Amino acid sequence: MATARVVRALALLTLGSTIAAEGARAQESHPVEESPPPAPDGPPQRDLETLVALAEAHYPALEARAAALRAAEAQRLEARLSPFFAGWRADVSLTIAPEARGTPIFTDDDQLPLGNRWRPVYAAMAEGVVPLWTFGRLGAARDAADAGVRAAELRLRQQRAQLRYDVRQAYFGLQLALDVAQMIDEGQGQLRRAIARLDELLAEDDPAASPFDRYRLAAAAAEVEARGSEAERLERASLAALRALTGLDAIAAPLCPMEPLELTAAELPAFLAEAGEHRPEVGLLEAAERARQAGVEAALGDLTPDLALAFRAGLTRAPGITDIENPFIQDAGNRPVLAAALVARWSLDVPGRTARLRRARAQLDEARASIEEATLGLRLEVELAHGAYEDAQRREAAWKEARRQTRRWFIASAQGYDVGATEPKDLVDALRAYFTARFSHVAAVREVNTAVAALARAVGRPLVSEGGWEPPCE
Repeated sequence: MATARVVRALALLTLGSTIAAEGARAQESHPVEESPPPAPDGPPQRDLETLVALAEAHYPALEARAAALRAAEAQRLEARLSPFFAGWRADVSLTIAPEARGTPIFTDDDQLPLGNRWRPVYAAMAEGVVPLWTFGRLGAARDAADAGVRAAELRLRQQRAQLRYDVRQAYFGLQLALDVAQMIDEGQGQLRRAIARLDELLAEDDPAASPFDRYRLAAAAAEVEARGSEAERLERASLAALRALTGLDAIAAPLCPMEPLELTAAELPAFLAEAGEHRPEVGLLEAAERARQAGVEAALGDLTPDLALAFRAGLTRAPGITDIENPFIQDAGNRPVLAAALVARWSLDVPGRTARLRRARAQLDEARASIEEATLGLRLEVELAHGAYEDAQRREAAWKEARRQTRRWFIASAQGYDVGATEPKDLVDALRAYFTARFSHVAAVREVNTAVAALARAVGRPLVSEGGWEPPCE
């Protein structure tokens, strides 16, 4: 009867802790505030949306993408303005030269009067070329710059979506670890005390103490210990990931049981259609196609001449040199310049430019084929993510039912053993089955939530409202 007392105590203790823990979570929990006050011995609790916001404000990859966007916008401004000013230049010079006096027909100085007094010579010259018609090259450059800005915006969106998925995945892992740790705490102490008591009875050669019951209890305790090690490893990994993503030194999640997320619309055809509309990857390929098209237009323009307006204006003054005002005599020391002309420039590298046109057209075909390939890949990704969600949802429902049934089994076994109608083996088996089903259920809940996050990333738009990723503790 000593074994009966030990197993009965184990049953009542475990049954009581299980019912009390579930009742306490259902009655005493409260909605999680966004930034609750810190616990006396731990960091402040952060809910999922708060951690996502912190990650978006801290993560260096987003800062890098934002900087790349600013660079692309500056390049677009350059493409719009620079062609009209790139050909402009201004030169200012100051030198000295020997004096030279005389008229256009007579002077006492020789051609290089080095013995004369040296005086300053200053000059200023401005010249430039303003394109008038480039046969599509300027427009192609603007289109390519616009495509670069669009690509930078989409890369920022892509990085933000990936960051949100990573934070949610790590957070759901942390929730799973906390739920498992809570579950283990409920049964581990009772199992160890029961094993210790049974060891005492076996050492006293109590005829009612069976070594087989000891094996069963030890196996159950070892399984619980293994689950505890897995939970600790998952908690450490999840916390490390959240710290790296958010920049926080310490993180604590609200002690709320996980609940599976439910999608309001889970129709696969709608998701497949939306993937092509909202995914940044599709937009990136379309931006690449636009840039390649601009490359073809620029290559076509290279086969034609540039039409531009050229101008030049300048003045050279040498106070020590006689100013010869005859327009037919070149006076290097005193010379005003003012000229404008309509010019055309045409590169005669026709073979090379033709080859570049063929290359640009081939690159455009490559971009279009890549869009088709990406569309197929996105459809497959959405289908796989949707299938993973449905699979996780079915397993969560099955394990939820298994948890409910094994809990009934455990309660019935404990009550039956209390009146002598149940063997110790049946009670231990019910206990192990209940904790196994409970662990599998919370793991399935985490897989459901992670699958929803993966499906939202695959579709390219939010599938859950901002406050719906983490139901309040009620």
